[in-house]
Amino acid sequence: MKLPISLPMSRIPFTLIYLVLLFGVAIGSWVGSVYTLDSEEAVANLLSDAGVRWMVRHCVANITAAPVAEVLLVLLMIGAVKQSELADCVRLLVREKTLTVLSQRQGYALRISSIVLVIVLGVVLLGIVPPWGNLLSVTGSVIGGPLSGGWLFVLSLLVCGPSLCYGWLNGVWHTEREVLQAFTFEVSRCSGYFVTLIVAAQLVAAVQYTQLLACIGWVGTTLLPLLLYGIPLLAYFVTRNDVGREMQ
Repeated sequence: MKLPISLPMSRIPFTLIYLVLLFGVAIGSWVGSVYTLDSEEAVANLLSDAGVRWMVRHCVANITAAPVAEVLLVLLMIGAVKQSELADCVRLLVREKTLTVLSQRQGYALRISSIVLVIVLGVVLLGIVPPWGNLLSVTGSVIGGPLSGGWLFVLSLLVCGPSLCYGWLNGVWHTEREVLQAFTFEVSRCSGYFVTLIVAAQLVAAVQYTQLLACIGWVGTTLLPLLLYGIPLLAYFVTRNDVGREMQ
């Protein structure tokens, strides 16, 4: 089975940039703490004894606060739908607008995959449409229910289930090992991003602890983490280069 592999995920050294920014936050917090010593919104000094103890104590907790699981699920979905060749099949149908372009085996695999998609979607709808649905909140609303926190997992079922069926029935995969390799392929290609994610998590936590950006409100608490986590991942998809190699 031939799978594309990638050369370096991005030419931009995000990890190094974030390390420099983290150092800048530490220096800025030291300077800011001097000038805001008597202020109600005093800047916490990350280089003080209390700051060092806080950073060491919360280092692992900062990583768990990063969207590691969310990124893993997204990469698994991308790997599943691409390596199963389901994405290629859908693009071909959209372009040609007829099922005749598919081989008999592809058509059969697509029909079974569609049935799997309908079944999974039906189970989800059964949990949210009836007033007694078990995916609703105690007030009978989708908001605040299990889907509010687990929607990405449900989406992964809707993507990975049909992809698994299509790839297996279409002869793309023949063993469990090949399935696991395909599903985790994007994860392996993006392994460098998780190192960046660890550094970004420390940077986000440091900014929030020192309150350097407290004056700009939600930009520092919501938008900044989104940008620090999202930009390197986006750069991975934009700048990646594929070469062909057979995965053993």
